[in-house]
Amino acid sequence: MSGSSWDLLRRQIAGGEVEQAVTTAKNISGTKTSAFADYVGAIHHAINAGQPDVALILLEGSRRFLVAADAATFSPMMREMTAVLAACRREKQGEPARKTVALVLQLLGSSNCPETPDAHLVVAQFAGWAGRFALQCNDDAWFGEIALQTARWAARDSCGQSNEVLLLAFDSWLHRIFRQSRSESIPVVFEALSILCAEGPGKKRIISAFLPEWRVVAAMACLNPENPVASQLVDQLVFFAIRSGDPELWSLISEKIGEVAALAVSKYGVPVSFSVFRPLLDVARINLGDELKFGTGPDPDNIRQHIIRRICNETLKIADMAAHTDISSVSGDKIEEMYRTWVKDPQFEPHIRSIRRFCQLLLIYWSNNRKRAAKRWTPREKSLSEPLLLTEQDQTKLSFLL
Repeated sequence: MSGSSWDLLRRQIAGGEVEQAVTTAKNISGTKTSAFADYVGAIHHAINAGQPDVALILLEGSRRFLVAADAATFSPMMREMTAVLAACRREKQGEPARKTVALVLQLLGSSNCPETPDAHLVVAQFAGWAGRFALQCNDDAWFGEIALQTARWAARDSCGQSNEVLLLAFDSWLHRIFRQSRSESIPVVFEALSILCAEGPGKKRIISAFLPEWRVVAAMACLNPENPVASQLVDQLVFFAIRSGDPELWSLISEKIGEVAALAVSKYGVPVSFSVFRPLLDVARINLGDELKFGTGPDPDNIRQHIIRRICNETLKIADMAAHTDISSVSGDKIEEMYRTWVKDPQFEPHIRSIRRFCQLLLIYWSNNRKRAAKRWTPREKSLSEPLLLTEQDQTKLSFLL
């Protein structure tokens, strides 16, 4: 872009001469990367002057520079595009923002996009800005496009470095989702996480890096019992673990869910906070039924047994925490309270028998591990003791736990 053309364009933008500015922008030619800074300056000028039509023309003109990006120019260009997106958000100009995002996503989908450590970082920064803007606009389709396409780009990295760096964007999305109570956007985050784990190396490393921030957001969300974000975060994390089919992930995931649930019950008690950890218990209930039907006894490689053991351990910790905040109760009382809360939910009416069986298992497991407290305990929920739905044969199959 020549100096005279740039000066003319800036004067036209400043003077509000939209049609003339659009014509000038269309007539500017050149493909030298050094001219990209002039283009970005003009885009900022148009955005700040409230002239989105000019900004859109200039953004389209910037396409040829982005296509020519290489390892040396990619990161500076991405930082410029991130700044443009931030300006669009500040000035509330949706169409230029969408154009900016579309250009970057097209670049990420090309084979010319470099995969260097610095590129990973600038893409994560752009994705964070873009995803938050989409969430702010309440546009789930746009957010999904941003999250999934950037995840696919990161998953192409054979070294797996970009996978973990992109989690910076995931963290910012989760915080925005929490602040706006946009629980319907949470499945998109986990779909993108699945792409990272399925196509990239180091699944356990990625999940280990993701879970601490997940716990922070879930813990904040569970402090408001009317906020659906906490239960949706747990539900999607459980679903992710089920789809992964990896027994090692259950140890990590159930522990973090247990921590969030313990915080919730210590604040509000079992009935109010039950929806936060109910998805975890439901997995154990289903796996218990399958184990009693198909199991043949202790098997260290059996994923069902691993899941049941992990969830029973975490549920017992949750019950202990609930009892600790209620001096008149012990953990057995809290397990009974979980049962009563669970069966009152109309959607689980067809599953009352399997719920009762699982809660009976929890009480037996508790009495085996807290013998002193259980010895002095008097059951209040007769339906959990009469009739006992776990036969001697069932308990033999469950000897890996009991």
